[in-house]
Amino acid sequence: MKPIRFNQKQRSLFLLISILVFLVMAPLLDNDQTGELILVGNMYVTLVAATLELKERPMLFWAAVPVAVTSVILLMTAHFYPARNILIANSVVLALFFGLVCASLFAYLGRKGEITERIYASVSLYLLLGFTWYALYSVINTASPGSFTDAGVPVPIRATGSTFLYFSFVTLTTLGYGDILPVRPTARMAASLEAAAGVLYIAITVARLVGSGQTVESD
Repeated sequence: MKPIRFNQKQRSLFLLISILVFLVMAPLLDNDQTGELILVGNMYVTLVAATLELKERPMLFWAAVPVAVTSVILLMTAHFYPARNILIANSVVLALFFGLVCASLFAYLGRKGEITERIYASVSLYLLLGFTWYALYSVINTASPGSFTDAGVPVPIRATGSTFLYFSFVTLTTLGYGDILPVRPTARMAASLEAAAGVLYIAITVARLVGSGQTVESD
């Protein structure tokens, strides 16, 4: 029996779907203990999908594999033993892993290839930027409690996953409702950098997609 092999388009689509499923499930399940376990399982799927996305970039792939495995272990450990140091380590490793995947996807967008798979990759990259900052905000708030407030009340150390996901995407898109606010210097700088990244992403990604498309046509 031959092993199942996924091409680049299928891997990009799988990653995008797993991210979207997590985003839909997070606000529905993160206030329930069983639901949190389901979310942890879904995060595993997202990590696997993201690791597969690095398959054609061997150096990044083999660098990301141990980071992904460590992240999976820390995710489960943090769920059952939410000690402060474990929560910080979990978020740091998660941010590092998503950062590696973002770097890989960004490099991929400038290469030749089918436009559909590059669109899947570009959407996944945008969403993973939000995931990366979500993990960074978790690090900041756990290391320095009270860095963020929600309707004037400090966000707890072990905030629900959807809290910082929501804040991250509101900041990335520069929507800025103003209900969750960064109140300490590190938190404010991180939020400012994410807003800048969201604006720059549109301009740079469109330029890379157009440039790679023109290269394909000229060939």
